[in-house]
Amino acid sequence: MEYFEVLDERVREQFRLDTNCSRECEETYAVCINESKNVEGSRRVEGLSDFFKAIIYKDYAYIMADKQILEWTREKYQKYKMEWFCKFENLRALDKKLFEYNHRIFDTHIYYLPDPDATEFEFDLEGITDEDNSLEVILMDESAINKLVKSEGFDRNSFIHALPGSKTQPDVIAAALKYNGKIVAIAGASKDSEDFRQIGVDVLPDFQGAGLGVYLVTMLKNQIIENGQIPYYGTSESHSISRLLAVRSGFVPAWCEVFSKEI
Repeated sequence: MEYFEVLDERVREQFRLDTNCSRECEETYAVCINESKNVEGSRRVEGLSDFFKAIIYKDYAYIMADKQILEWTREKYQKYKMEWFCKFENLRALDKKLFEYNHRIFDTHIYYLPDPDATEFEFDLEGITDEDNSLEVILMDESAINKLVKSEGFDRNSFIHALPGSKTQPDVIAAALKYNGKIVAIAGASKDSEDFRQIGVDVLPDFQGAGLGVYLVTMLKNQIIENGQIPYYGTSESHSISRLLAVRSGFVPAWCEVFSKEI
């Protein structure tokens, strides 16, 4: 499939934008370290800082650092074994350096991309209903999402991962499941850049464990691919349930990111 043949280069192009990295730099170095800059087309997360950012993808690293720590960053990481970047010993040293400039590590995340060889999880939605109950799946665009979140009785806090409402990463597509007319699960995706759509999912407690999250994330992933964009899924390294959901939804671990935030 042509989509997957060019996926790697499309992902790398985004990472270059995210870290002010030129193609020439990437072709010269496996560890690309550049001065922090807000480049047009880059992914920017509301509330986080451009002071330091690291993306570890396959055997490459894309790093940008503020000019105040640029020399230190190059000395420390130019020949560093980047597969071990998230070892606590290294993160502690990095956090200590950032703290000198009124910044801290905000988070580390692992991210997933579509797996071309994935076997889709099989679902039996009828198995959670009977003749007195009904299920309805709806696909929503940005306009429909905005209408939903403003509607009376909708509790956005129950679906904060699916529809976070970020100013820098607007919610643009979602798949929701209604049970007897009530929304019980939503998978939503934000527009993080022209190409990248980040997926989040929430299932109400009484409906968890039935595979609804996997069902909706899979549906949304496939729709985003059909639209020609890149779906991706992020979670914490310690969130095993979320990681399993990603794999069952046809994703594969692809890269990690380290974010900084001003104190």
